[in-house]
Amino acid sequence: MVNKKGVVKELKTLGLWYAATVVLILLGLYLLVIFNDFGNGSDFSLWLQLSAALTRFTAAYFLALLPYLAFVLARSLTRDYKRKRLPGLIKGVGLKLITPTLIIWGTLQLIDGYRLNESFDYQWDHTIENQTGTSRNLHLIDQKQRGIHVFDLLQDSLDLEILKTNNFEWITLVPYISQEEYDQPTIRVNFQRNDSIPHFRNLRRIKKLADQYQFKIMLKPHIWLSNTSGGVWRSNIEMKSEEDWKKWFTSYENLMLAYARMAEELGIELFCIGTELKTPVMQKPERWRLLIRKVRSVYSGKLTYGANWDASLEDFPFWDELDFIGVQAYFPIAKRRYPKLKELEKGWRSHFQKLADLHERFDKPILFTELGYKSTPNAGIAPWEWNNFQNRFYRKISKKTQALCYQSFFNTVWKEKWFAGVHVWQWQSRGTSDGNNNSFGIQGKPALNMIARGFLQSVVK
Repeated sequence: MVNKKGVVKELKTLGLWYAATVVLILLGLYLLVIFNDFGNGSDFSLWLQLSAALTRFTAAYFLALLPYLAFVLARSLTRDYKRKRLPGLIKGVGLKLITPTLIIWGTLQLIDGYRLNESFDYQWDHTIENQTGTSRNLHLIDQKQRGIHVFDLLQDSLDLEILKTNNFEWITLVPYISQEEYDQPTIRVNFQRNDSIPHFRNLRRIKKLADQYQFKIMLKPHIWLSNTSGGVWRSNIEMKSEEDWKKWFTSYENLMLAYARMAEELGIELFCIGTELKTPVMQKPERWRLLIRKVRSVYSGKLTYGANWDASLEDFPFWDELDFIGVQAYFPIAKRRYPKLKELEKGWRSHFQKLADLHERFDKPILFTELGYKSTPNAGIAPWEWNNFQNRFYRKISKKTQALCYQSFFNTVWKEKWFAGVHVWQWQSRGTSDGNNNSFGIQGKPALNMIARGFLQSVVK
């Protein structure tokens, strides 16, 4: 029979551990807020927003269970020891810790075997690598930017050394601006123009590292929309009233001007005034023209905007005010999984007329402010789609498809005279990687070598 008292007691224990864990998490969030400057608004209101955002992640509820599960395991092993001393403890560790660990490990190995069963014998070409101490400055020959979005750059210069070796000449830095709800005007950022603020210190440090390799920089702030329920994303940002629009633009403008001043002070070469903000752009173009004028009054470098690749690209209202037509180039270039190279090249050429017409209409070079492919069989079908938490672990890996997508780009787009370069998405600076994942990253994957070779196409005969 079920011991009802025992069940009730265990549920109470679970409740206490879970509650204590939740309290510690919330306390940690509050300490994070009060010890950092997140811009306008009170610490308490920001803490409430962060706490609410956390509740939307399913994984958070499971993670809050881990301390309780660790307590249950420790309690059970303690009881084993009390009953049979060392033999009981050894048996308990074997059955309750080692055996489950081996089962989980074995299961993961089987899953990886399924995910990594692609046949792709890629021969790495080291002859095209840059073994000099700095960037080759290939852009001086063909005026094309060779960039990549870099995140979490570590204190040393190992990542920049690798990127230099693979013929990159630009890095793209992405400060995130936090907005909780798509229809609320409050936006925040951990930034002030003061060396005592970690964010600014970090950017100054990265600039010094970049200068060592003669890398150029694009500063490209992104709005990170916390609540994306209902399928909304930053392109859908839309205020409920004219007053809210004024508040939103005032906050956004202040942040962009602060970043622009910082970019001017550090000598950053390119500044992106916005990324994928379709509704704010289409509904309030006059506010953007005003912003551009204000930015140019404090920043002497080049300006662009990262517009999504869809129909809004042609309807964009102020390309004439910018130096580059910036495109978030997630064009669909395939109709099936595991596409052939010729199919991908044909897919790219189907978009050429739109891009060529845009260039001719405004007499501006076209810059791909983002281009990226996951290492998945369907990478060319819907390149803009992110992996969710689950399919990072079970979706098949196709390094070949990722590499072919990049090769098709260099075989087609890169050669065009109207094309001013690309900023690849993305490089995560968290140590080395064997490339056995289905993310956008190119570390440890043939795509890295494919890109390095592609960057030489227009300068080496």
